[in-house]
Amino acid sequence: MSYTIQVKPEKVDWKEIEPISIASYPWGTDYMPTTTAWLYRIEGQGFCLKMRCEEENPRAVYTEANDPVYKDSCMEFFANYYPEVEGTGYVNFEMNSNGAVLCEYGQPGGRFYLKDKGFDVPTPVATKGEGYWEVELMIPDTFIKAVYGQEIIADKIKGNFYKCGDDTHTPHYGSWNPIANPFPAFHKPEFFGELIIK
Repeated sequence: MSYTIQVKPEKVDWKEIEPISIASYPWGTDYMPTTTAWLYRIEGQGFCLKMRCEEENPRAVYTEANDPVYKDSCMEFFANYYPEVEGTGYVNFEMNSNGAVLCEYGQPGGRFYLKDKGFDVPTPVATKGEGYWEVELMIPDTFIKAVYGQEIIADKIKGNFYKCGDDTHTPHYGSWNPIANPFPAFHKPEFFGELIIK
């Protein structure tokens, strides 16, 4: 699948941005909460991400950076910002309704926490409402360039958006781009979709 990341000169109303539906649940669950993401780029600044889940009383045990928030009700965004550069990895942001974020970089089987390496990891702003919760995250160009050691932002990235909850009342694993794997696994960059910046 592919999605066009709109480029804006400044922050805009989320209603102007095309939604992304996290609706692929291939691993046999009856619990598939409606989950949506929006992503756009502010020229010269970075990427703006919003994710929203229609969910009552989301599990929210973890509160600290790099806690295992995927055990809570969790929304996630994984992206390789330079997929055309051989050997590059991807950054994962995993977030719960407390605003706790787990953030790593690397390839499957060889990843590390970016905060532990001295990177200034972006912090999401979480909101809980009646029957829903959402997170907003600004991913600065300075952060991306520092992680990848690049000077410019590419015009195409690859990534995926997820909803999960390992220790929730009903464990569930959904994605935007479908994943062909016999068991739940999100660290599968071969199933990332194209995110084209225009």
